Order: sequence, then structure tokens, then C-alpha cells
Amino acid sequence: MSNTKSEADHLTRPLSREQCYLCVMTLVTPPPQGEPSKEFLRSAHKKFLAELETQGRIFGAGKLENGQEGEQADIGFGMFILRAATRQEAQAIAFQEPYTKAGHRTMKLIPWQRTEGDMTIRISFTNGTMTIDKRNFTFGGA
Repeated sequence: MSNTKSEADHLTRPLSREQCYLCVMTLVTPPPQGEPSKEFLRSAHKKFLAELETQGRIFGAGKLENGQEGEQADIGFGMFILRAATRQEAQAIAFQEPYTKAGHRTMKLIPWQRTEGDMTIRISFTNGTMTIDKRNFTFGGA
């Protein structure tokens, strides 16, 4: 397969980089005594992630598993990808995660530069639907 000069130039151009950190959380066992329960912290955790999402600070978040196939990751329980220019900035934000702050999880930060990828967004005002990649959402009208 041969590339034209313009294809070669495109494929070898400097890529735009977005500095992020993978914030990998591992469960602490046994859970700490005298701290809020995991159930109590769940809403605070969801609120924390929702706030970061509203600020445009997270690229994604979730458990490290494939529940349908019973597959678990060996690097941790869950993670979120945090947009932060420096490790210091990432630590200041990530270690405020409620489970981690209460001692129910440990947090490991791994630097990551996003250079490639895509996302497909489709909005149908007629049907009141939005599709992001393969996930579908319904929204109300005015």
C-alpha cells in the first residue's frame, strides 16, 4: 500500500496532545473503621464525578470490568480520566474523591496524553433523541 505525499504528511504531522491522568482506584480491605459506610459515600462519589463532568474535567469514568462476561481488571476497581495539565493539579482534584478521602479506596495517578480517538454525536430534535457513539438518550421538548 503506497501513500501519497499528502497522506504521509498527514500521518506524520505533530499531534495535538491533551494532558490527562488515569485515576485508578483500588478497594481497601477491610474497610476502615469509624469512617462513613460505602453506601453513604455513594451519593457523594456520584456528585463528585457529576461536578467534574459539568466542569469538563473528566473524559470518562467507570468500573474496570466487563460484568456481562464476569471479567475483572487486575489494576484496580474503577477509574476516571481527569483532564489536568500537571500531576500537582491532578492530585489536588483526584484525592478529593469521597471514597478515597474516607479511606475506602486507594488512588494511583498515571499520566496519559490523549492524541487520537473519535466520538460520534447525533441529535434528532424531531425525535427528541441523542446518540453518542452507541448509547442512546431521550430528552424532553420545550
